[in-house]
Amino acid sequence: MLEMYLFINPIGDVCYHTEQQILKLVESSTEKVRFRFIPLLNMESVQAVMEQKKIPQNDLAARNQLVTNIYHAALDFKAALFQGKKRGRNFLLSIQRQAELHDGTYSDEIALQAARESNLDLEMFLNDRNSEFAARSFMKDQRTAAEMMVTHHPTVVLYNVKGYDCGIALDACQSYKTLKEVFAGQVPTGLNGKDHCHKTQINSFLQTNQTPLKLKINSNNH
Repeated sequence: MLEMYLFINPIGDVCYHTEQQILKLVESSTEKVRFRFIPLLNMESVQAVMEQKKIPQNDLAARNQLVTNIYHAALDFKAALFQGKKRGRNFLLSIQRQAELHDGTYSDEIALQAARESNLDLEMFLNDRNSEFAARSFMKDQRTAAEMMVTHHPTVVLYNVKGYDCGIALDACQSYKTLKEVFAGQVPTGLNGKDHCHKTQINSFLQTNQTPLKLKINSNNH
């Protein structure tokens, strides 16, 4: 069985469209696939989003707000997952679609709309989004990203790929042909050494202990 980990920005429009393409590949796959969407928040990913949105790197207020938005969206996604993977995925796609319409912003209104669209138990969701369990689950995801040497989104990491005895990491936006081959049960072509996950490395974000919980986050949004 293929194992796939897709590291994403929970309010990113690039990730939103990439996820839709990958979900279609999974649905048509000749291979059995077990997959997870994992929210990623680190210095590299935040800087990349700022560059994409043409936000000056020295705009600390904008940087902190971006970190806050991604962090809260990630916690809400984790809370939605507590009510089932399918509902969690639907919630994720909903907040990403709404964030795209609102220029990447995130709010309680977006979260609640997504919760209703995903048929979540609202009382349970509101409790879980502020729980320590959600925060611990998020931090576990960041450790997983560090162990797999993932520093940007969207990145897809695959295990049990035909022809490979190790995991492979790919830029999800530039690897449609390769992913199509993998899901068709074929040996993927065009890979090189840098695509292999052959060792564990803690990225600079965790090495410096600058976890999202220690960055300036506006908790008033929740």
